[in-house]
Amino acid sequence: MGASARKMAALFTRSLKLTDFQRRPDYGMVWLCHGCQLPVGDTKDWSGNHVADNVVLLKAVSQFVQIGKRTPSSDSSDAGSLYQTLSCTNCCHVLGKFYCSTPAHLNYKMNLYNIDNSVVYRYTLGEDFQQVIPSSQAPVTLEICQCYEEEIEKQKVLLEMSLDRLSKLEKEVLPPPEQDF
Repeated sequence: MGASARKMAALFTRSLKLTDFQRRPDYGMVWLCHGCQLPVGDTKDWSGNHVADNVVLLKAVSQFVQIGKRTPSSDSSDAGSLYQTLSCTNCCHVLGKFYCSTPAHLNYKMNLYNIDNSVVYRYTLGEDFQQVIPSSQAPVTLEICQCYEEEIEKQKVLLEMSLDRLSKLEKEVLPPPEQDF
């Protein structure tokens, strides 16, 4: 077996997946934008949820969340509130609201990121990611990047082998170049 064939075999057998590691059951959860699957926040900053409003309340969000202008609420459910709209920086999908001021009965929402559960995916760390989001819509994650890098390395080895073989065939088929002295 040649050096390039050994290298190719090593690449095919060296596939590392998250499922290969022993997982702890308390890894937490990540909320992903429904539009583009970028992370919005995680349980590290979880403050609670409000079932009636169908929102998760977070103390902080990721850098992929854009905060809009302050707007007075015109909705009867949160009348008298002042909020900022939260949207995804990548796909501009509206994710929820950040309340700057509220009436007394809505103080539990104030200074928290109110993310609408219907516009985010919940992904529990340690789950099979392909079960949560179809592979056609899966975002590029570190694990996926590693797979792409491995595939690129395999293709490089195949290309080198093909070029080497082509070079040998050219030498056999083509006449030697004329040399000027």
